[in-house]
Amino acid sequence: MKREQALSEVIGFLMIVSLLAILFSMYLLYVVPIQGRDAEISHMKYITQEFIGLKADIDGLIINDKINLPIARSFELGTLSSVGSGSLSVMPMSSYIEASGTLMVNEQNDFLEVVVNGDMTDLSSLSTTEYFSSNYSKYYAESYLNFYPKLSTISCKDYNKCPPSPINFTIFDRFYNITLKKRPVLENVFVTINLSNITYSPTPTPIPSPTPQYMNATATITFPITREIHDLILEIWDNRTYPNRILTGERTIIENITLDTSYGTNYTVNILNDLIVNNSSQYYDNYFSNVQELKQDTNNYASAAISNKINYYPPRIGSLQYESANRYWVNQNLLYEMGGLFLNQPSDQGSSVMLVPSIAITPIKNIDDEYTLKVSINNIRITDTEDISGSVSAQIFTKIDQINHNLFDGTTELTNFGDEFPSSGSIKKYKLKEANTPNAYAIWLRFIPDDPRVTSSTSPLSGTLGTDEIERMKTSTELWKRGFDQVKTITNKTISDNPDKPDVGSYSGYLYSFRIEDEPKRIFSSNLLIGQGVGKLAGDCKAITYNSSKCLPSVEKYIKNDSRYDEPFILDYTESEVSLVMQSGAL
Repeated sequence: MKREQALSEVIGFLMIVSLLAILFSMYLLYVVPIQGRDAEISHMKYITQEFIGLKADIDGLIINDKINLPIARSFELGTLSSVGSGSLSVMPMSSYIEASGTLMVNEQNDFLEVVVNGDMTDLSSLSTTEYFSSNYSKYYAESYLNFYPKLSTISCKDYNKCPPSPINFTIFDRFYNITLKKRPVLENVFVTINLSNITYSPTPTPIPSPTPQYMNATATITFPITREIHDLILEIWDNRTYPNRILTGERTIIENITLDTSYGTNYTVNILNDLIVNNSSQYYDNYFSNVQELKQDTNNYASAAISNKINYYPPRIGSLQYESANRYWVNQNLLYEMGGLFLNQPSDQGSSVMLVPSIAITPIKNIDDEYTLKVSINNIRITDTEDISGSVSAQIFTKIDQINHNLFDGTTELTNFGDEFPSSGSIKKYKLKEANTPNAYAIWLRFIPDDPRVTSSTSPLSGTLGTDEIERMKTSTELWKRGFDQVKTITNKTISDNPDKPDVGSYSGYLYSFRIEDEPKRIFSSNLLIGQGVGKLAGDCKAITYNSSKCLPSVEKYIKNDSRYDEPFILDYTESEVSLVMQSGAL
């Protein structure tokens, strides 16, 4: 009996242990993976928010023109550093296994060709270009080079039309305008008063003899009068509130000018030179990058199609990429390119556009209460640095190295990707006319995915593409095509918000996007064209074009010739170079 009682106690204990083992197994089988999956989902949301914050940092530096000002941001690469372990963390096997990730810069280094048909001027023809290309301060340039940029001569013979044609320009967020201002001034003049037949009163005592009855007198007095003078002034407006600019101040350039109304009077002013003091840290090459040409030089502008492809390939745009190494949830890759944020899931080839590239298309109202289409493009290029992987914290220091506004290192020759090199004589520095009036007829953005056949910018394509590479290039073009389509969707939504403006609705046809997937010729690209007549290209360039033999010549013909007969629009184009420096360790 005692033996059976002892056996029952052992059996009961074993049953309890078995039950605990079953419960613990169920915990490991169901609860721990759920905890790990939740941690990885939360971590990917965190990484996404950090990428959005990084985009905001870069955009803020560019908008405020903060060159060489670093901004630091911390990324937690894995789940362990941002999420706690399981509830039974005293037992290591009861906790989920941490996930890790890798931050990579320019692992996917794609190309972006920009072709603009607009009012261009060839800056290489300017006699002062050699000085602009050097980093000379104002004091050095004036003292040793006898160099005074933007020396302007104004000839006037009519006070109501001086200067004869408008002279205005933009520097960063300020708009400057030269005009003649009429000013009233008070001036004391001498006035002589003649008095006659004045009665002599009162009569003095004793009375003189003979007694005077009337008398004459002369008096000289000063009398204030108002007269008008004319000053040549520089008005300073806040350009950030365009089209409703706010006048923030003015500066007198020449005071109380006097004009020869028959032959005219010439005045020479060094406008831009006076805007910077001798000991300033700004340089003339910064002028050259950010100051537009004066309007009085409009004769130097002519319609031209300029491409930024000045060797075998267009410039690379660079990228910042995060690749997750999740254990419980699907892996996700985030890619930041040209201000856009793209999400890709390698396991099921799923992808989405979380933030569109830095392209904005908006109808704006001018001073005549008429609408004009404005296209703003910020071509952001990222320079290379080392990658960081693991589950640790990583610091990213972001700074802007250079900002060029409406400037192109380009050529008028449109050449094939990787096959043709434009002639050296055609490669020049061009500037797009800057004004608050239309200055462009068409623009072609051509995204070309990273190609392993590219060995250097000065060598043609060499080698072959494998199946995996072809699929990767197709996926990249599909993703960018979606980005371009979202730009169209946002533009159409903006246009639909103005139903009472019939002239705005026509702008919905100014955008056309398509993708080239020409496997026999190994041509893969995603394209966005902006212009009044881009809809005509739909016949030769389908949404997915498998044969580029007709499409590309049609696009080149439109961008070089046909677009010049279309309605122009305002183009605001910026190229920015961004450097990202990464290092391990928490902030």
